Amino acid sequence: MSDLKEISLDNTTTSRRDFLKLAGVTVAGVAAASTLQGVALPKFAFADSVTMEEGVEYKVNANLYISKTIVLIHKDAYFTNPTDPNESGSLPETPNTGLNATIWVEDGSTFVTVPLVNPCFMLLEAGDNESGDITVFDYSTTDAIYSDTDGNSLKRIDSITFELSSQKSTYTLGDCKEYAAYKKAPWPMSMLVPGYLTWTATLAIDFSTITAE
Repeated sequence: MSDLKEISLDNTTTSRRDFLKLAGVTVAGVAAASTLQGVALPKFAFADSVTMEEGVEYKVNANLYISKTIVLIHKDAYFTNPTDPNESGSLPETPNTGLNATIWVEDGSTFVTVPLVNPCFMLLEAGDNESGDITVFDYSTTDAIYSDTDGNSLKRIDSITFELSSQKSTYTLGDCKEYAAYKKAPWPMSMLVPGYLTWTATLAIDFSTITAE
């Protein structure tokens, strides 16, 4: 059974990502000094034309979603797509195509932070997979704009950081807990009812899009 990461209701503390952002500034300064001394910082290659320096943040395209192979209506559901079916009448079934995520390397491991922007289809808990190639490293939460069917307030994960032990196009998480706040959703999503779900999520990263900030 996968180990679920419990959500903290206190998201006011400084995250490790914030610390690394400060560290990135320091590393950039050290890089300049090291170049003068002929000392090179560690570099990590991710694509044919991309090399990342350790501790420096880059932008990348990444998406977290529930695969259509799991969803009853056979439609992908993207946490990274902001489309709210309760407002727009459309489904969040397509990936975000922008440089929406942040990626960096520390001590030889890869980290990626992905904003989760869908207000209706919410990630409440995220589980590590059994193979260990992806681990939930950090996350932040926000108050959901929707309550559950009993009127209880919800906290949804609005940003999540993963540690990756290898570089590949897709990673499968362990058991995750979601809440779908469908109200007057369009067909075929109207086949579904609002409620809590326990579905495995997939992280997709396009490493070829890595770009310096």
